[in-house]
Order: sequence, then C-alpha cells, then structure tokens
Amino acid sequence: MSTKIRQLFKSAALAALFLTMLGNSASAFAQDSDGPEGSWFYTVTIPGYTFLGIETYSAGGGYTEADQLSFLPIAVASAGHGAWQSAGKNKFLLTYINLTFDGFSTGNPTGALKVRQAATIDKTGNSYSGSGDYTYYDLNGKPIPGMSGTFTITATRILAQAPAM
Repeated sequence: MSTKIRQLFKSAALAALFLTMLGNSASAFAQDSDGPEGSWFYTVTIPGYTFLGIETYSAGGGYTEADQLSFLPIAVASAGHGAWQSAGKNKFLLTYINLTFDGFSTGNPTGALKVRQAATIDKTGNSYSGSGDYTYYDLNGKPIPGMSGTFTITATRILAQAPAM
C-alpha cells in the first residue's frame, strides 16, 4: 500500500474521532432548515480511495469545497465551485467543477473535473448520505478516457459550539 493511501486511511481514522466529537456537541446549535445550507465535514469513497473534505452550501444555491484528494500529485485540482438545488424534502442535487493542473511545481492547466451528486439529509438535519459520479475533462472539454467513475459520500454538519472553558 502506498504511503499516500496509508496517509488517507490515517486521516479517515482521525475523521471518525472528529465526527464523534461533533456528535457530542450541543444539539441546541442544530440548523432548522431541511436543506444543506451551512458547512459540512465529509467522507467520500471511490474504488481504491477514501478521502475527507469540507464544503459549504450557501442559501440561494451556491457551493464551495476543498478536499484531501485535490492535493495528491495524481489528482491536483483547485477548490470546487458549483450549485445545489432542492430535490424534495431533505433531498438535494449538487454539481460542481474543479480546475485541474499537472502539479504544484509547474502548474500547467490540464482541464477540469465535474462532480454530480444526489443526497438525502437524515431526520436530525445534521448528517447526509448520497452518491454520484465524476468525470475529468481535457482542455478542449472532452472527457478523458478512464478518468470517470462513481462514489458514495457521508457528511456531518459542522455545528457552532461554545468554547470549552
């Protein structure tokens, strides 16, 4: 197993601990909305990789994210930007794009990554799960053969907490 994959798995274990701490936070800070507005801590699983990320869903449909996979030499990309929309009570759709490049030392553009997702927020409003697909595109907007697939995602809402004093 490569060192980078081991590091991702270690990060996933730390995420489990972090999520446990989130679960122990005061539920009085829970969001009232049945939509995804707010910030989330997520775990994505694609064949061969599990990685973590953070994302923010804005009122009105805006979206931004950053994740660990974006910083691997095999998948260097910008933060993601996109749009979400409601798909019914506690359900939503998301599409976002990352710009891709060939590495930190050269920074030559290589194209873009498009991610599409459908998710359902649980009854508490503080976690969701879903699935989706992704496709990498070259600089001419054509899909790159072998650079697409599917994923699953779980996320926990980041709740406001009073400091531990």
